Amino acid sequence: MTIEDLIEDPIGVVEMCRQHHIQDATILIPSNRISEFSPTFLDDLINHNIKFNLKLVLIDQEDIYLEWREVLDLTLLGYQSQIASIEIEMTGFSHQALQVFLNIWAMTFNIARLKKIKMAGPSIPSFSPFFNDMVFQLLKDKYQLPDIHTMNLTNEMDKEPELIYQNFLIPKLGKFFKFNLIKKLALIQRIAESFNIKTIYGAIELKRHEITSYTLRAISLAIASGRLTKLYLPYRNAEGILFLVDRMAGMTYQGSLFHEASFEIHHFKNEKEQMHAVWARDDKNLNPENFYHIEDIYAAKIYDSHGDSIERSQFKITDTPIYLVWRSMDPIVFIDTPKALDLNVTNIMALS
Repeated sequence: MTIEDLIEDPIGVVEMCRQHHIQDATILIPSNRISEFSPTFLDDLINHNIKFNLKLVLIDQEDIYLEWREVLDLTLLGYQSQIASIEIEMTGFSHQALQVFLNIWAMTFNIARLKKIKMAGPSIPSFSPFFNDMVFQLLKDKYQLPDIHTMNLTNEMDKEPELIYQNFLIPKLGKFFKFNLIKKLALIQRIAESFNIKTIYGAIELKRHEITSYTLRAISLAIASGRLTKLYLPYRNAEGILFLVDRMAGMTYQGSLFHEASFEIHHFKNEKEQMHAVWARDDKNLNPENFYHIEDIYAAKIYDSHGDSIERSQFKITDTPIYLVWRSMDPIVFIDTPKALDLNVTNIMALS
């Protein structure tokens, strides 16, 4: 949640957490707005069994060392029991940005250890395995490795997330290894575990204050990957995301069907229900009767991206995900034989 959320709608934050059984939330503090944050913003939230991740986002390279130290001191003085973790996010790759991050990190790390609060970071804002590895090595040398590896997945929302990432290490090498979002997360997890960091949180921020079809598709894949311990989501306009997360809770990812087609079907299942998350690529509109039998369509509960029921007569497949739910025991037989996506990531080498 942002500073605006805390000021304008603290009761709405509490109600959303209660409705969706959310027990922890991130408080986003951009470094260029650090003077606007007050620990008293938490007053309306502390009696509702919500824990907080206090997150500083290093927007630029200005010196905010003393201001951040004051925020930490005041927040932990009155609200330490509500703070589960402190996170530092770096947003640049320059030498100066790295030095600012390391300086702020060292001070924050020492305070967190003194107060027995977990440290989280570095939330590098793009798929950069070498840079992740380098930052972890620098922190390891200083005995300052995080307890939680955080990843900023926002940039994954700007493109079709299920497509193969072409330029891994060298141009077009990613296509050879079939690096889509699922394998990106697998590699990042492998790097973190090589430094004995077992917990990985993902975060998604909204650039345009709206949920796009790419956002919902990327979240489906992020959940499917099974690599994230938690996924922090934006508070505003998040109905579709929260429906998706609630619906997938407790389900196991079974795989992607009809791989290399113009559409995606991702299969999730638990003891009671099974669900297909379905969408088209390249702005196509598809008739589901091309691959689903009509009796299976009529047996399904069908939901749109906001969690509202869809009439079967209006059921079309577009670039925005929809969700078909059946009983777990129901056999779903396709008109054409699906080709399962190979989820084996053993050919991904750790970089440290």
